[in-house]
Amino acid sequence: MSYIKSVRQLRAIFFGHTLADVAVCAAKGSEIARWGDTWWAGRTGREIPDPNNHKWPDYLSGRLPRSWLRAPLIADFPVLQTILDDPLWPLLQRLVHPDEDTGCWAAQLRLNGRSFRYFSATRLQRLCGVPHWRRLACLFALLASERPSDYASQKWLRRELTVYVFCVCLELPGLVDPVVLYNVLEEANHQGKLGTLADWPKSSDEFRQKIQRLRRIQQRLIARGWIREWRHQERLLFWHLLREPLLLVRLLTGSPSGDLNRDHLCNRARLWLRQAQRDRVNFEAAEPGSWRWCDPTRGGSPPFAWVVPWA
Repeated sequence: MSYIKSVRQLRAIFFGHTLADVAVCAAKGSEIARWGDTWWAGRTGREIPDPNNHKWPDYLSGRLPRSWLRAPLIADFPVLQTILDDPLWPLLQRLVHPDEDTGCWAAQLRLNGRSFRYFSATRLQRLCGVPHWRRLACLFALLASERPSDYASQKWLRRELTVYVFCVCLELPGLVDPVVLYNVLEEANHQGKLGTLADWPKSSDEFRQKIQRLRRIQQRLIARGWIREWRHQERLLFWHLLREPLLLVRLLTGSPSGDLNRDHLCNRARLWLRQAQRDRVNFEAAEPGSWRWCDPTRGGSPPFAWVVPWA
């Protein structure tokens, strides 16, 4: 079941690189090995190198620590548990599974205690919020829905999702290679689970090239003074600018002026940020009996509680 293995490996990669982030060490094999041996010696009083040979560099490339090591890591860095529990992983496992029913996942969910339905572009933008990988689960659940009431939302998402995913890939933990995320999403896309996504890259090479282009645009906006600190407001602004090509070209070729300056852009970004914060995006499983499978002959994985932070 290579399709399941790829998602498990992706989950482990995010765990390892998040560990490098919270440990404040470079996401490189030698660096995390040095940090890990020191951390383990300080926690257990054992000598360095430890005979258990933890293989720290492997945690950056898709190997998850064994439970006896994972438990103390999570105890010292609780955010690691939220990485493991993120709903993106079980959703991706179902998206890449050729026989699993994903069409009813949106119907199983309750957003802030209400049915998970989105109609307007404004509310969908608020659902997307500041581009972050922990937002992807709710977007793909809506995109894979088979409810007729979700068709309008899916049309908007299929037009906007590619650029959003690109922006997400600028903020992955540590030094996660964005292509590993693309490869899993492309498995689902190849099976037709996502519909027709606008401007979706046809290969991993094309995906990598577009990410590199976005990084160059980001650097140029910073160099010209349009973006200063890469925080929530600037990340949200960057996503919106990519959706306004004429304005983006003007910013890339000019500097702040009287009729268009950084304050104007920041004021717009503040409005978008306030809108994004209005929905905290807290998901819970629907009550038993309040949903049913779109096609009972496919899959049948039970629902579970989802909790996705807004940031």
